[in-house]
Amino acid sequence: MFEAISENRLNTSIDEDLKTLGVSLLSEWDVLAFLDRHGTNLVTAEQIAKFLGYDKGTVGAALDAVTSAGLVERSRSSQGVRLYRLPPIIDAAQSHAFIELMNIARTRGGRIQLIRTFQQRTKHTETRKRNGLHLA
Repeated sequence: MFEAISENRLNTSIDEDLKTLGVSLLSEWDVLAFLDRHGTNLVTAEQIAKFLGYDKGTVGAALDAVTSAGLVERSRSSQGVRLYRLPPIIDAAQSHAFIELMNIARTRGGRIQLIRTFQQRTKHTETRKRNGLHLA
């Protein structure tokens, strides 16, 4: 029972940190983690997709989202290739959230907790959609 309580607390902490960062999808987190591990990269979205096991469209959308959130900077496209990098996070709350999540994601158990948190978010969103108003 104690393990379930601490797991729930961890899930809540992860969810709050993800909200602070503005990350809503696992693919967005995976792109951030990839760029954090590999530093500045001169690549295409298609290459990142191959490395991460996603399709190009999913990675393109994730890159757009994290770039819009200010978590990633990218150069102009030159022959389809861009320079991607993680700029220093100036906002203290975002910086703390990012560091906490990266520390959690360094272990297999932490990565599983991250995935579970994203799965719970998806279930919650689907439930809200089903329970909303429906037109006949």
